[in-house]
Amino acid sequence: MPQPIYINIVRDPVERVISWYYYVRAPWYYVERKQIFPDLPLPDPNWLKKDFESCVLKADRECRYLEGEIHEGIGDHRRQTLFFCGHSEKCTPFNTVGALERAKLAVEKHYAVVGVLEDVNTTLTVLENYIPRFFRGATDVYYDEVNAFTKINRNFFKPPVSEEVKDMVRSNFTREIEFYQFCKQRLYKQLRALKLTKNMPSLGSNSL
Repeated sequence: MPQPIYINIVRDPVERVISWYYYVRAPWYYVERKQIFPDLPLPDPNWLKKDFESCVLKADRECRYLEGEIHEGIGDHRRQTLFFCGHSEKCTPFNTVGALERAKLAVEKHYAVVGVLEDVNTTLTVLENYIPRFFRGATDVYYDEVNAFTKINRNFFKPPVSEEVKDMVRSNFTREIEFYQFCKQRLYKQLRALKLTKNMPSLGSNSL
């Protein structure tokens, strides 16, 4: 069988991990989980109330993000390279060179487009032009529905996080950030190859 067309979208790694931190503490998250898994115990109220800044500043285990650490359980929400790296043992440790390089290679070898959430307009433009069979008109659809998307994807239980705390987290996300920048540069290279007008409006991101 022919290989399918692979696409994906990446997000600023630190903003992504902050969003996940508050997503799993949002009321609707546990309502939905309780409906699916009735026997699942409710979380500790103190854990639910813990804010991200305090978690980082107190070096809580949940917010230390140690290089080489292997996540316990299924999946690893902290990083995007895992979605691209594959099933090798080199992919499991957090923020390592091996996982980074394998993820980059997978993007170049298999992915038609890897978009960037912080630049939706460029992402949709590249998708429309590189995979028109599926994405022709996607930008128009997005603009028509942008207000609805903004309401759906916004987590009102997510407070702001200071740049100082974000910088502390960034120091432990060096390879994840490098991977994000790699995907971003690749996307812009694809846009330049299209030789389209550069006067396109920027939409920015829809924070989760």
